[in-house]
Formats: sequence, C-alpha cells, structure tokens
Amino acid sequence: MSKDGNPEPYILLVESDSISREVGQAMLENCGCRVHVVGSGPEAVEAFSRQSFDMIFMECCNPETYALKTAGMIRSMESGNIAARTTRHTPIVALSASATEGGREKYLQSGMDDFLAKPYRIADLQEMLDRWISVRQENCNFLQIADGDSPAINREALNEIASLQPEDSKAILTKLISLYFDSSSRHIKSILDAVKDNDISSLQTAAHTLKSSSASLGAMNLSDKCKELEMMARSGCITGAADKMPPLEREYGRVRESLNLFLTSLQK
Repeated sequence: MSKDGNPEPYILLVESDSISREVGQAMLENCGCRVHVVGSGPEAVEAFSRQSFDMIFMECCNPETYALKTAGMIRSMESGNIAARTTRHTPIVALSASATEGGREKYLQSGMDDFLAKPYRIADLQEMLDRWISVRQENCNFLQIADGDSPAINREALNEIASLQPEDSKAILTKLISLYFDSSSRHIKSILDAVKDNDISSLQTAAHTLKSSSASLGAMNLSDKCKELEMMARSGCITGAADKMPPLEREYGRVRESLNLFLTSLQK
C-alpha cells in the first residue's frame, strides 16, 4: 500500500542498459510504485503473459525495432484477454532520446499510448503516471459510473481545462462538453456505419477523431476503444470490428452520463 492507503501501481519497466534500469526503477519507486524490471522485449512479453501491470515504460533505443515488435505482441495478447473480459488496456509509454514528430507517430502506431523523452526526471514519470493510471475513487466523485473501478471520466482532465481560464471555467467547460456531445454523437454514428459498410477509410478517420476529442475531456476508456478501432483500420483489416461495437456504445453511454452529471454540478 502507498502512504495514502491506496494500492501501489505495479509498473513494468523495460530497459536494456543496467544503469538506466537502476535509475528508472529508483525514480518509479520514489513515485510510490512497485516495479518489475526486465532487460529485453522477450522478457517483457513473458512477464506480461504471467501477471498484470498497471502501466509499462518501454525503452525504444537499442534496437528500436524490438520495442515496436514487443508493443505489438503485448497488444495482441491483450486483445484476446479484453475479449474474454479478463483484463483492461495497459498503457505503454515509449522511452526514447528521439523526440521527432515522426518518431512519436511511429511509437503510437505500434500500439503504444504515449512518449517520454530521455533523459527524464521524476516529475516527468509522475506526470505520465497521473495521466494514464485511473484516478482513485476520492478524486472521481460523481464521475465514477459503475464499471468496476474504472471511471468514465478522469476528473483531472476537466480540472486542467478549468485552470486555463479560472474566471470563466464554468462557461468554457459547459461549451466544450456541449460541443463534444454534438460531435461525438456524429462520430459514433460514422463508426457504426463504417463498420457496417466495411469502409476502412471512414472508420479510421472517425475513430481517430473521437479518440482525440474523448481523451481531451478525460474519457480515456472510450479513447482507448477508439484507438483499437483506428489501429485495426490502419492495418487494413477490420474483421472483428463489429464485435467491438457493443462495448464502444456502452462506454460512450457512460461518458455521456458522467458529463451530464458534471454539467449539472456546474449549475449549483
């Protein structure tokens, strides 16, 4: 247990360099995490097959190709487990000294969720942990709509938006959520139609757009589901996409319900 009484996040750190392993492990433990460290892609795949992790930090330097392949293998394993409802999406953060936009895109296309440039600081790791690991119950309040322990909306994302212009935060959040309701309903319909018509290009576009807008408002579970569909479309094969529609629609319903509750709270 962490100092505040919450379970410690269990992190898989993949680093080939012994010094980087020691430093990364020490930093993550300083952030209140339990850490399992491996030195290669095959070791990471084996570790993932044996136990569940809250998050993965994966070196993408030496060589880069093993990390991309490893991420793909983990996502394939995970897809089977998610279909069987035995696990949830595990965030993977690429660790690399290459900070080019093309490099970032390559990591995201491989199935990773985010990118952290080397050398990183404790504060950088903590930011990633806060961004990707579900906020705890006391921070979710009414945004926790029943679905195990997974919140439909990460309250911290809304707080961050509100902090940009504190004096007008209610008006800004009300406007953004209203715009999201309008656009997201259209994107959901586009996704359903694209899957029905086997329209790969339209599916990729709609899933990508809804993924981004949902993440902006903290709807990370919905964003993850959209990302799965986007990656299927990018691969050129959307066989099985129809099976992902009922969970997608259920999660979208949870997000709308959470945001409606939030809008109601703004009027008090």
